[in-house]
Amino acid sequence: MGDHVGLNPMVFSAIKFVVITPLLIAALAPVAALPSTRSVVLGLLVAFLMLDYLDAAVARGREVESKAARILDRVTDYPLLIAVAYFAVPLVDERLLVAKVALDFALLGLYVIGRGRTDNRLRAGISYAALIALLFAVQGWGGRVLTSQTIEYLLWANIAYSATTAAFYLGLLQKRFVADALSGANLLCGIFSIIFASRGRFEVSLMFVLLGTAFDGFDGAAARRWGGTRIGVYSDDVADGVNYGIAPGFALYYVLGEGLSGLFVGIFYAVFVIARLVFFTLNKADSDPNYFAGVPSPVGGIVAMASIVLFEHEPGALGLMIGIACAQMVSFSTHYRHLGRAIAKHRKALVGAPLYLIVLLIGLRFGGPRGAAAVILTGNLAYGFLPMVLAFQRVVSIRRSARNESSEPGEPGEDAAQDGEAEPPQTQGESSQSSLASAAAADASS
Repeated sequence: MGDHVGLNPMVFSAIKFVVITPLLIAALAPVAALPSTRSVVLGLLVAFLMLDYLDAAVARGREVESKAARILDRVTDYPLLIAVAYFAVPLVDERLLVAKVALDFALLGLYVIGRGRTDNRLRAGISYAALIALLFAVQGWGGRVLTSQTIEYLLWANIAYSATTAAFYLGLLQKRFVADALSGANLLCGIFSIIFASRGRFEVSLMFVLLGTAFDGFDGAAARRWGGTRIGVYSDDVADGVNYGIAPGFALYYVLGEGLSGLFVGIFYAVFVIARLVFFTLNKADSDPNYFAGVPSPVGGIVAMASIVLFEHEPGALGLMIGIACAQMVSFSTHYRHLGRAIAKHRKALVGAPLYLIVLLIGLRFGGPRGAAAVILTGNLAYGFLPMVLAFQRVVSIRRSARNESSEPGEPGEDAAQDGEAEPPQTQGESSQSSLASAAAADASS
């Protein structure tokens, strides 16, 4: 992207700070200095996020990142954070708001003195999620999802991760414990998901499963980079089992009426996911680390939870989605790309992240929690079905090629037939089977 944008990346920070931030704060203010309509606020928020993204993307692409530019980029975020936190005081425990803002300033200070970094994507994502949640709550757009209690849980997660990051930068936390800390955060998200599912708040339960998925994605990266402890593998599996298996299992039990059928389906799904995790752990040494054999359990858990939100009162459709999730998780002959490692190798893939976020916000705006769940479910189902669709296309292409070859005149077999040495002609079915076998062998070798 840096090759196609002629502006200095600091220009985007300046526009964000001088133009967009004051307008957005004025639109949020109770005095209504600007029309506080949803379209105005959402438009300014999207502009704020896009400028922040362009600043970082152009700086990386043109390799002009400097310490001063990174500090300026972070400083331009704080006026909006402080304003939103101030407006949210009547809604949320002010001690949590003060702790969040103070930790953000502390992390910036550590970077200024050379004891920290600013490219922690997980912390940035959690921080932005908390900011957007507070902004939506201030505007009264939270509905049943972004209640005061939900936002306080999200702030606790943000504070805990920021405090852990600060302890790491100060040398109080050894590197080998970072992965375990992230696994613990994933486990806590699974527990929170169960709590909210027991209260019928399935949309909040889905939110914590998604947050746990983010922690899960980074604990593996931390373990590969800094190593881990002896219990690291087990703690990761336990956290995954709770967040992707037990939490959706509890949600299925509650959404299906807390009866025998709900108990059976919930237990079956939880055991199914745990068995999938055991298979993955046992097969890890002999598998390609860049691919999963079958859909990974995070995708299965997200499909299950998003389906519960979307089809809460439609047990037939819900059962279909749960069946699809289970079937894809045991499609061991189908290989799925490890998205985290793929993005790490091909950073340009992150260009689509803001677009997906905008689509998600549009779904939340016009469809509420069910609209957002539909966007999430569609994306995960597309990931699950794409390799199958591509394999089907390859098979169809091979069959067409075999058919065309068999219908071409003047093949070498004619000369042999004239000499009385020709073998019996191969039937069309045998030719197709041979081509399909060759395709399967090619797929297996790849």
